Parts: sequence; structure tokens; C-alpha cells
Amino acid sequence: MQMLLSVFAKRQLVSLQEIGPLIGRIFKALAAADFKKIAALFTALWQLFGAAFFDTPVTPYKDSINMDRFELVWADEFDHGFDTSVWQGHYVYGEDDTQLRDTAYWNRDQVSFTEDGCLKLTVEYKKDGPAGPAYYSYGMETNPNKNYSGDHTGYAQLYGYFEIRCILPKGAGLNPAFWLLTDGMWDDDTDGGVTGAEVDVFETNTRYDMKSKDFGSVYHTIHVDAYGEAHKSENQGSYYANDPYNEFNTYGVEWNPEGYIFYINGVETARTDFGGVCAVPLYLIISVGVNEDVARNTMLPSAMLVDYVRCYQYK
Repeated sequence: MQMLLSVFAKRQLVSLQEIGPLIGRIFKALAAADFKKIAALFTALWQLFGAAFFDTPVTPYKDSINMDRFELVWADEFDHGFDTSVWQGHYVYGEDDTQLRDTAYWNRDQVSFTEDGCLKLTVEYKKDGPAGPAYYSYGMETNPNKNYSGDHTGYAQLYGYFEIRCILPKGAGLNPAFWLLTDGMWDDDTDGGVTGAEVDVFETNTRYDMKSKDFGSVYHTIHVDAYGEAHKSENQGSYYANDPYNEFNTYGVEWNPEGYIFYINGVETARTDFGGVCAVPLYLIISVGVNEDVARNTMLPSAMLVDYVRCYQYK
């Protein structure tokens, strides 16, 4: 096993292990004469070979999430603007604050709302921005342990199902993401991930190469043990969404004491208990990171549109 891990990433070995069960699904679909499902499963089979040997994306094909097990306990449908009792800047310390994050400055001016009730996080180059000529973007969080607005209580939750519905921004250099975090992640010793973890429900490759095999895909990652020398992470692989730069898709994670299960449009993509499953509440983050690839982005200004964020708890 160690020899295989030296050649293949764990996610590639998992893809290889999933080929057998997938063939079993194909035989069941053949027996049921479900030709539409047969075609989809053969596509997934071909993609699993690619994921195993070339680390390429897979179209989600596993079971759909059973939402009957959950009840909605918190949501923001973004129909009433920026709720400072719940949201505040991530690494941005106040409504008028501006902070450099990688290649862009983050500032609240990049937040707006559409007439049909969507949050809009815009990335653009501003000649007259608050920090001068530069790229600008934003990240926002529900951290209940920090208060920059006076009325902030935030939101954090232990276990359940967490989902975002959004359209991704177009162009190179942009990394839209929905993630869960706890302040315990900054401790050097988090018992793996038990007392502190970062759960990246989704993020994207910043190349934005339409000819690339991974174009239109997202990936999931777990981070544990802070961000210094002890840091560890495990990428769960890449998975195709449905035209994510033009259409709404949902990205979710189910989290319980046994592990994390990731979903795209309600269909399971991956599961893991990497690092030891986090056992403390996590808060939510929505962000659009920017790196140096943005210099070749010809689609700016570009925006991430968020229809909703919803948090469910087990019944």
C-alpha cells in the first residue's frame, strides 16, 4: 500500500477501488434495462479510469442524498441584503476595511445583491479603489467569535448538512469557494482535525482553461493541524458540475462523527474521515480568492452569484 501511495495519491487509489462497485451498478442497470443510467455509468467508468491513472475529474454518479433525514435549522436566502448580525468580512476587519489577500484587496464594496435575491461577489480591477489601482474581491464569514459590526452574533453548527447554490465567476486567476472553519484550526495541535479543521466544500482550479480536461469541475479538501509546519491536507478529487460558470449548481457536505460526505447537486462525490473528524462547531465562509493568473483574465469584472446557503441538522 505504501508503495502505491508513493506513486498515486490516495484519491487516485480510491477511484481505482470504486471501479469494481461501479461495474456492479452497470450490471444492475442492464438487468433493469435502464439505458439512460447505463450510458451515464459507462461514462463514469471511463472517467474513473482517468481519475485513477491521470487524476482527472469524474461526473458524480453515486447515490443521491436523502434529505428526509434532515431538517432546515438556518439559512440565508440573501433577499434582505448583507446581514451584519450573521456575516462579516473574512480577514477584513470592519465594513470599510481593506485587506490584501494574495493578489487582490478584499473590500465590502465588492458585495452587492441582484433584484431576484442573489448575493453577488464581484472581482474587478479598479483604478481608483480604496487601496489604489489594484484587483478587488471579497470573502465573508459567520464566525461567532469575532465582532466588527456591533451586532454580530454569527452562526456555527456541529454536524449536519451544509449546502450552497451558486454560479461561479468566469476567467483565470479566480478561486470561488464555500468552506467551513473553526478558530481551533489555528492551534498547532488540533488532534489531527478533531478540535479544529478546515472543510473546503468546493473550490476550483484557477487556470480556467476551456480546453483542459478539468474545466467545469470543482474539488473538495480537508485541512488539519493549523497552517504551519504541522499542516496536513487531503484532496478528495475533482468532480464535474453542470456548466458551473453559467448555471446554478449546489455543493454540499454532510458531516457527522463518522466522517464527511461531499455532494454536487445532491449526488455523492466523495467521503473521508481524514485527520480525525472535527468534533467542534464550524462556521461558514464564502469567498473568491484571486491569484497571479488573474493577469490574463479577459472576463473581468466577474462575479460569483449565490442563491442561498442552507444548514440542516439531523432529525
